[in-house]
Amino acid sequence: MTPQPPAMPPAEFAKFVKQADDRQLAEGLAANRELILDQIFAAMPGRLRQERAAQVDAVVEWEITGPPEGSCDRFQVLIRRGACTALRDGTDAPSVRYRIGAVDFLRLVGGNASGPQLFLFGRLQVRGDLILAARMPSMFDMPSSE
Repeated sequence: MTPQPPAMPPAEFAKFVKQADDRQLAEGLAANRELILDQIFAAMPGRLRQERAAQVDAVVEWEITGPPEGSCDRFQVLIRRGACTALRDGTDAPSVRYRIGAVDFLRLVGGNASGPQLFLFGRLQVRGDLILAARMPSMFDMPSSE
C-alpha cells in the first residue's frame, strides 16, 4: 500500500482551484482523481458546523461524473444530529442526491462556484429534499480562495 500525501489545507486548495483553468483541473483529475476525491470527502466531517446540523438527520449523496470508464464516483455524507461521516459507495437511501461533473465539483467545494448558478445552468442536478439541498452549504465551512 502506497502512503498518501498529506491533504492540502482547504484555503490552499481553494486558491489552487481558483487559479487553475478547466483543462488543468481535468488533467489533475485524470492523474489523481481517486486521491483528490477521497481527500475532499475525508475532510468534510471536520468542516461540518455542528451547531447548524444539530437537528439534521440526512444522507447526502454525491455522484461525480466523468471518470474514464464512463460511470461516476459515488460518495455519501451522513449527517446525524451534529455529527458527520463520509464514505465511498454508501448503501443508505439518500435524502438528497447531487450529480455534478468533476471539474464543477472541485470549483464548488473550493468555494469558486455557486451551487444555484451551476443548478440553473444544468451543470448540477439535484434530486430529493430540495429544502435540505438549499441548506447544505450553510452547514459546512467553505474554504476561501482569498
